[in-house]
Amino acid sequence: MRGLSQMRSRLYTVIINAAAYIVAKLIETLRSIGTQVMRKTRIILFLTTVLLSVISSASDRLLNAALSAPEWLSIKGESRIRYEHLDEQFRVGLNGSDQGLFWRTNLHAEAKLGGVSLVGELLDARQILGVADEGSPLGTSTVNPLDVLQAYVSVPTGRFLSLDAGAVKVGRFTMNVGSRRFVSRNSTRNTINSYAGIDWQGRDKSQNTWRAFYTSPVQRRVDGDPLSNRGKTDQILSDVSFWGLYFSPKKERINSEWYLFGLNEEDDTNQATADRELYTLGARFWKKPEVNQWDFQIETVYQWGSSHRSRSNNIAQDNSAYFIHTEVGYQFDSPTAPRLIFEYDYVTGDADADDNETESFDTLFGSRRFDFGPTATFGPFVRNNLSAPGIRVQWRPSSRSKAHVFVRGFWLASDEDGVRAARITAEQAGSDRYVGTQLAVRWQWNAIPNRLKFDISAAYLNAGDVLHNVDKNDSTFVYTAATFLF
Repeated sequence: MRGLSQMRSRLYTVIINAAAYIVAKLIETLRSIGTQVMRKTRIILFLTTVLLSVISSASDRLLNAALSAPEWLSIKGESRIRYEHLDEQFRVGLNGSDQGLFWRTNLHAEAKLGGVSLVGELLDARQILGVADEGSPLGTSTVNPLDVLQAYVSVPTGRFLSLDAGAVKVGRFTMNVGSRRFVSRNSTRNTINSYAGIDWQGRDKSQNTWRAFYTSPVQRRVDGDPLSNRGKTDQILSDVSFWGLYFSPKKERINSEWYLFGLNEEDDTNQATADRELYTLGARFWKKPEVNQWDFQIETVYQWGSSHRSRSNNIAQDNSAYFIHTEVGYQFDSPTAPRLIFEYDYVTGDADADDNETESFDTLFGSRRFDFGPTATFGPFVRNNLSAPGIRVQWRPSSRSKAHVFVRGFWLASDEDGVRAARITAEQAGSDRYVGTQLAVRWQWNAIPNRLKFDISAAYLNAGDVLHNVDKNDSTFVYTAATFLF
């Protein structure tokens, strides 16, 4: 059976690689134009975008209008520039402060031909002006020079399957599933996850939502040091499969969703892996916020399977881990729509580092900014080995802005495991469990609708016993970002 499965996987990979070959060659050709030309082009694009954002707000399709594109063709883009500064590194092996100026530009095109859609999207993500230095923690989460993010065809399937609505995507695409805690299109991070394969979504006549996908993740790559911004064509991880099943009943006063994800990976000549074979079964229940009423959200997940201890350690181990997110909120009746939220996350960590079992949780391809605060150069916490209670307040200062502030304490769920994002091992943490308390605030302003947005955030991490054990002190992080849509 395993041989048959591998054969199907190889055949599937050949088909997907062939579909992406032409687009990849196009990107390589664009790169051959030369670094200086590309720099000038990006500067011109950025300045033009700023000008259009400020002087025009009449049309939602500036590029379409500028190119006199037909109605069946939609072309749009956005360009975000963000400055980040971290005072006092919390990561083991790094010291002092870090900063960076990051630029991300997306160009998206969709051609609707009857019921069929052809979609393509380019992404260019890089650090600019040399603000980051050799000590900055850069990688493919911050730098991914010009490459293909999406290239797929979408075909309607509603009539064929007797559904109320439905469509199937084939090619390379991004995904958001459910709460986005395990599969997401990254919004805060400078680069974005994408996948190659097939993704079907449908809604039956009872208004239940169904989804199934089978993909291989796309590996983001750079040529050499990320500081150099030298591009290298992204590649499909043909020996890694990621699939999922999703179901959400018709929306009611109390909503729910159920899902199962599978991740199976093997080493290849270009990519060492931990040979994870993980299955993640979860459910989420929630009630939407309403004025003068309590609301809630509960998400619980169990994860099992097998893996190696690390990419370089081939000792096999069995996985058994779980995750729980709970929150209770109250929406006040006020023009600024204040909402008070009590929240708690519990994520298991390894209970015994010396046995052949692990309770360490894997968050797969999810986002964490909305739970744990700013990521990017910061991001001291991931969904692994945590017990984290918190209080959050959200409000709308104006019709075009929103803000929140929260405070959360972070403890280790197991003192036999470490702090993954901070690179702290269990031995370094010792018998202590208190990592620290984080205060974070964020303000977002839609300055010119459909044109110009601002995002400002700050976080302060008060170091606890675990951080003090590795000679780390309090950390402060700030960023400011402007996004131009065209």
